[in-house]
Amino acid sequence: MNLVRQLKEVIISVLPIVVLATLASLILGTMDALELGRFLFSSVLVIAGLTLFLSGVDVGLLPIGNRIGASLTRSRSLMIMLAAAFILGMIITIPEPDVQVLAEQVKRANPSVDTTVFVWAIAIGVGVFLSLSMARTVLHLPMKVILFASYAVIFAIAAFNDDFFVSVAFDSGGATTGPLSVPFIMALGMGVAALRKHDTESEFGYVALSSIGPVVAVLVLGLLSSGDTVAVAGGDSEAALSLWPLMASKLVDVGVSLLPLLVVCVLMQIFVIKMPHTETIRVAFGIVYAYLGIVIFFTGVEYSFSDVASELGAALSAVNPAMLYIVGFILGLAVVLAEPAVMVLTEQVEDASAGRISKKVMLFTLALGVGFAVVLALIRTVHSLSIWTFILPGYLIIMLLMIKTPGLFSAIGFDSGGVATGPMSSTFLLPFAIGASSGSSASASFGMIAMIAMMPILLIEVLGIVYQRTVNRKDGGK
Repeated sequence: MNLVRQLKEVIISVLPIVVLATLASLILGTMDALELGRFLFSSVLVIAGLTLFLSGVDVGLLPIGNRIGASLTRSRSLMIMLAAAFILGMIITIPEPDVQVLAEQVKRANPSVDTTVFVWAIAIGVGVFLSLSMARTVLHLPMKVILFASYAVIFAIAAFNDDFFVSVAFDSGGATTGPLSVPFIMALGMGVAALRKHDTESEFGYVALSSIGPVVAVLVLGLLSSGDTVAVAGGDSEAALSLWPLMASKLVDVGVSLLPLLVVCVLMQIFVIKMPHTETIRVAFGIVYAYLGIVIFFTGVEYSFSDVASELGAALSAVNPAMLYIVGFILGLAVVLAEPAVMVLTEQVEDASAGRISKKVMLFTLALGVGFAVVLALIRTVHSLSIWTFILPGYLIIMLLMIKTPGLFSAIGFDSGGVATGPMSSTFLLPFAIGASSGSSASASFGMIAMIAMMPILLIEVLGIVYQRTVNRKDGGK
């Protein structure tokens, strides 16, 4: 386990947000010395927690995910494979940090939403669509057909929902693909995709389809729910001062969330995987690291980190909306440029395009796209615009582009929707937008994660079309 390497990646990801938030808050006078100290301490907790958590995922959950995926490929029963994918999809989603943070924000906005029901709905959605992903690989189902059909269902159900649940549903799709679920899902998918050795496209799409499930599930939950949304303010600062009771509560909450995953891993080890003793111990330590990391991360987020984001958004919105958009754009750039998973994505696109689309071009395009997406989300928040104003034309363009986009780029594009929505999107950018809502309808403050998740899909499709035309011209010139 390389803690130093992981620490460097997390610091690069979090530090720009911390520095920018500190400078802006001091200039605007939203933090005194005590609040600044609490924010910096909470930032240290967030960095330490993410480092320990991601290291634990690498050492514990990723290896066992690979082994479970490989063991499923040896099963001759499609039903067993689909059932296992459904169960694994659920239990890996419940403890996902991004999902838990989003659930708390949704609860503040709409007290009628039960956080446990909300998280389980998302988990079931992931389980169903992870099973669909596996069926797609085994049965050779076309990715584009599944995407067209899935989004047709999404918009059909969304038409009967209010703006709040539509916004939250699309946010949940981005939040689901977080630092815990993505590595595990990809490890599981790579093992199953090995069934089609010479089909590169089958290696992608697992994350994409898994992120569609929560959108459908939350929209269905919206049809069954009632209750008015309320204006969302920052967290309870008095409660936030109680650091140790907060950490103690997180120890219990995270333990309960991780328990189903731990039980399944133990059962798979005893009856199916049967790893060597030394590797089992290593995996066990990795799971413990991940558990402690999530606890420390959540403590930092709720202690001060997200509250400062909310206060900063409110202050900028009150002073000058233009300044809000500028700071939001810079935050968007910082989030995507510092996200380690984005670097992996740029390498995938460079490989898929045989070097014709370089990592630098890809990174520059994604950074501008995500920065622009954050500005659009803030404009929607400030002016209380309907979520339909953005997602309907956005996904309509995406669906039309997909007709001409090479299949591989479509799969990578939809996978990338969750790549840009890392932990900072849920813990800082979403509260930042909530604060900027300035007491208006809370439904307008959601949709930030949805916008960030949508933009990379569109951009990679465009790059895929450009790549295909370049190849056609080159072949035609021979």
